[in-house]
Amino acid sequence: MARERGAAAERIWRERMARYRRCGETVADFCEHEGVSTPTFYAWRRRLTGSAVNERATRRSAPLFVPLSLGAAVAGVRIVLPGGAVVELPPGADERLLRTCIRAASGPADRDGADAC
Repeated sequence: MARERGAAAERIWRERMARYRRCGETVADFCEHEGVSTPTFYAWRRRLTGSAVNERATRRSAPLFVPLSLGAAVAGVRIVLPGGAVVELPPGADERLLRTCIRAASGPADRDGADAC
């Protein structure tokens, strides 16, 4: 298939993406039927959804934790970590205890030799 260019290419790929959303096939199967490569499919999908920004850089720069102010009336804190571990802290727990508990629930002790608990 000849390579499409410019506005014509965008129109063709918008139509192709609409067909993909309706078809229910995997990306690989759809691309095989359409005669296009899966990397080209993903590149056009990023372009058409406006997320052509470097996604890897965005993911790397996203904070794992964000600052949170709870106020004085909090009865304690319960955090569910990815993977299912739960950290529960009493009211008034300090930051050091919070960090230690999260580190312990997240996996093995720090690699610098410090104990997790």
